[in-house]
Amino acid sequence: MSADPFGPDPFGTAALRSSTLDAWTASPTRLAEDAAAESDLVTVGYRDRLLTELAANAADAAAAAGIAGELAVWVDGDELHVANTGEPLSVDGVRSLAALRVSAKAPTDGQIGRFGVGFTATATVADRVEVRSRTGSIVFDRAATAEAVDDAGLSADTVPVLRLVWPTDAVPGAGVGSSTAGFDTEVVLSLREPSGPLIDAMLVQAPDLVVELAALQRITVDGVEVTVERSAGPEIGDDQASSAIVTVSVDGPGSSSTQRWLEVTRGGTRWLVDADGGRAPEHDVLRAPTPTDIELSLPCRCITDLALTPDRRHLHPGAEIGDAAAGYVDLLLLVDPVRRLQLVPELHLARNRDDARLIEAVRVQLRDVAWLPGADGEPLLPSRSVVLIGLTDRLAGMLSEHFADLVHPDISLAQHLPTLGRLGVEELGLAALAERLGGLHHEPSWWHDLYDALAPLVSTGREVEELGALPIPRSDGRMSVGVRGLFVSDRIATPMRWMPTVHPDARHSLLERLGVRELSVADALADPALRVLVEDIDLDGAGDDGLAAEICAVLRADPDASVPPWLATLPLLDSDGELRPADELLLPDSPLLSVLVDDHPFGVVDDEVVSECGAEELRRLGVGWGFLTVVDDLPVGPDHDLPDEEDWWDTLPDAPERLTAVRDLDLIDDRSWSEALTMMATDADIAPLLADRDGYTAWWLRRHAEVDGLLLGEYRASSDEILAGIIDPLDHPHADALVGALARLEPDTADDAALLLTRLGDPDRDISAGAAVMVHAAVVAACRRGYLDAADVEVPEQVRTIAGTVTDRAVVVDRPWFLQALPDDEAVLAGPTVTAADAEMLATLLDLPPASEEYAATVRDPGDAATWAHPEAVRFGAERGVEVPRGQVRLHDELWISLRDGDSHKDVRVRWWVEGGATHLERARRVR
Repeated sequence: MSADPFGPDPFGTAALRSSTLDAWTASPTRLAEDAAAESDLVTVGYRDRLLTELAANAADAAAAAGIAGELAVWVDGDELHVANTGEPLSVDGVRSLAALRVSAKAPTDGQIGRFGVGFTATATVADRVEVRSRTGSIVFDRAATAEAVDDAGLSADTVPVLRLVWPTDAVPGAGVGSSTAGFDTEVVLSLREPSGPLIDAMLVQAPDLVVELAALQRITVDGVEVTVERSAGPEIGDDQASSAIVTVSVDGPGSSSTQRWLEVTRGGTRWLVDADGGRAPEHDVLRAPTPTDIELSLPCRCITDLALTPDRRHLHPGAEIGDAAAGYVDLLLLVDPVRRLQLVPELHLARNRDDARLIEAVRVQLRDVAWLPGADGEPLLPSRSVVLIGLTDRLAGMLSEHFADLVHPDISLAQHLPTLGRLGVEELGLAALAERLGGLHHEPSWWHDLYDALAPLVSTGREVEELGALPIPRSDGRMSVGVRGLFVSDRIATPMRWMPTVHPDARHSLLERLGVRELSVADALADPALRVLVEDIDLDGAGDDGLAAEICAVLRADPDASVPPWLATLPLLDSDGELRPADELLLPDSPLLSVLVDDHPFGVVDDEVVSECGAEELRRLGVGWGFLTVVDDLPVGPDHDLPDEEDWWDTLPDAPERLTAVRDLDLIDDRSWSEALTMMATDADIAPLLADRDGYTAWWLRRHAEVDGLLLGEYRASSDEILAGIIDPLDHPHADALVGALARLEPDTADDAALLLTRLGDPDRDISAGAAVMVHAAVVAACRRGYLDAADVEVPEQVRTIAGTVTDRAVVVDRPWFLQALPDDEAVLAGPTVTAADAEMLATLLDLPPASEEYAATVRDPGDAATWAHPEAVRFGAERGVEVPRGQVRLHDELWISLRDGDSHKDVRVRWWVEGGATHLERARRVR
């Protein structure tokens, strides 16, 4: 390639080659120096900066043209193409590319590639490099250079790639369709190695490059498009600095991602953090603007215009890295409080001297500028701030209006204390806080909220001791310093005349932890002093002097507090103006009034008393609304004035641990039971009593409550399918909630058993044989367990057989083999399996004879003697799932028995029979 074979030479490459060859000829050492210098840059200075340097050139070209630059990278065979928009190739540019350490760019015009060596990065991957531009194209070729050197009579072991340049008539995008449409310059590299790793590295670098190189708007690498969009960021109150949101989007086949940066620019430095709160990379480097080899530990990315060495890996000796600290505080002021502290760089984490110097410069700014987040949202000067460890948003909101030096709650954590301390922030302890609070004047509710906000900070005895001087409002309107001598009373709305308390609106559990003597509502109501006040009220007097309203206010403070039974004797005014005990009164609109008999003994509370005390509180005192209950822990006898209580008590095997029962059930009008049952079933306190079959309430209702002429115990729940057809369902919307008061399969009394057996014998009822057997079994089981005496059960007129029919002449099957000989409409079963004891019990209950007594049975012929080891005997046992019994076995070809009932007689063929201790079996007929 000694001549220019491609025609015109717009850049004068022939003269450039000639001068370079003349210099090498005049000084062969110069050739070796150029080769060595290029080798050093290829192997050291620019070994991994191909895309970085080409992108920097593209950014400079775009800036020179005043456009938003674009860069595209793709592979065509073994060629790597890198195209860009912007100013095209110029004569000065060609001379710079063909020279070493000579740049056509002025150092003062803000361009990046001003050392004249960045293009050397192309020689790291290729021995042939073409630059195709719309103003003309050139090519560098190591083989051509070697040939030219040889033609010049020079001898060299190696030659540089980028010193001799030739013209070429290739144009951007030649041979690749429209891949470079719209691009001004294209670099084509003939790769020495496969392009895969190179493309992978470029895909990693591209998102950072569009951020670092402000003149580039888009980089496309092998079909993956990386774009950047810059929009105005939060306002900075200083016209020397600005902020922006830098959005980097990566969109490729099958995947896409977006990264947003918050960027602050001041002077020649840009500081960036993830705009969405993401963590900074653990390993980062100084960028000027492209990556250097200077590792940084700062949690923000730094892009600066500091001068670098020609290889762009280190700072120029004349550069001061501390100058890059400008703008750091501006960035911190734009992020949330926690992140501000996270972005404070720590000197002990510095990775090198430059890193340490930059950190120190940043920290100087942090010490001298108000940036630390304050509890009220205003920035604070660290040296004039205090931090309360554990400060919450709520506590900060209350204290910040009084203390302007409090650090924001989000960073008031023990883990931040070392960092805050190094910035000059002092710690505020709870004792000092309590002292500060001493002069404040607020409503008691404010103090309660303060205690609630303080509570999370008090976890040990140490904190309790520190808050010994905490101000506390009292019910009488005064303030106490500390908790000594004070009581709390569950936030009672009015002062209690019988004891001193903390103001109810200020009451909080923190005060108990600090030593206030706790007095719950239940304890306050049970206090002997209150009982004396109640007992001293004269029923013939004019009233209780507001005591009832005061007690109801206490009740209102805790809806779940237990009320001592003696408070039900508290005298209240009734509608006639007389004082009566609370439990003898009903509320004016009580639904209980609508279901009581006309001559009930209750009075009605005066309307003014209801308005003053509250209906709910009066109900808790014992005034009636719905049904009232009696509650007694560890009762010792039937002494609770409940109707028929002694009868119920006699049904209990032992005294109950707790008695809870509905009272006054005997005062219900018989015509109102449906409504009364609804009231009880919808009362959350009473509903469980209706399901407690053994409890007093369900017991009494089963025996005395009537609906449509039948006792409640003569109905079943609609969901009880077992008794379907036997017992009629209760037609009531809450029937299933009354299950404890309704009939069930297992009888509790002789009357329950008689009801079940009588219903079985009713020929008008459609009852299955299976249901009848279940009832028989349940009644027998109740008798055998001693729940009822068979002699007390009324004998039904008719019984239900296993045919499902009703008859007055039947037998109870007491031997299972009789089932083969008896007709189904004569046989009655005591359970799903036949046992002699159960059959005997049922026979007694139904006044029926057992089958074995009613009929005499004789095996007609003796059969053949065998043992239980015989196959027929084994088969018999296996078919019935029973172990092989002992005794004699007699085998028959046909087994017939003679069955006698008085004068009647019949022969019946059976499969098996037991007689005189011997089991008779009919030989099985085999199916062929």
